[in-house]
Amino acid sequence: MVEALKSIPIFHTLNRKEIREVEELLYERVYEKDEVVFEEGDAGHGVFIVVSGRFRVNPSHGSLKSVNLEVGPGESVGELALFDEGPRSATVVASERTVAVALFQAEFATLLMKNKSIGVKVLLEIGRILSRRARQLLQDEKHAPTL
Repeated sequence: MVEALKSIPIFHTLNRKEIREVEELLYERVYEKDEVVFEEGDAGHGVFIVVSGRFRVNPSHGSLKSVNLEVGPGESVGELALFDEGPRSATVVASERTVAVALFQAEFATLLMKNKSIGVKVLLEIGRILSRRARQLLQDEKHAPTL
């Protein structure tokens, strides 16, 4: 699992020892095709990272409805739930048999207390991912401001 985690963008800056430390906090789960991972409106409790397979993201919000959102190996959904337990903004379903790992808020808080260095590295990568997604969404908007 260490090699699989090293290839995931959220963890790619971690060394092997740090990845093993994070691995202890992750929950692995297999989702069958069409199985719901979480539903829009559910309280968010953590991020889900695809190890193999694919998730389909089904948002009901305005302009996002027309966007075909799928995430594959190494990609994640639900990152904002590491920061608060706000409602999920979309329903996520397995497009095929999918192996994923989840990092929940409580375990992430433990990681931040136990090893701030690892926590900061993970936070920076999550920030980069969220920033990239926000830029992509703005670029796809017909009336997006020029940045």
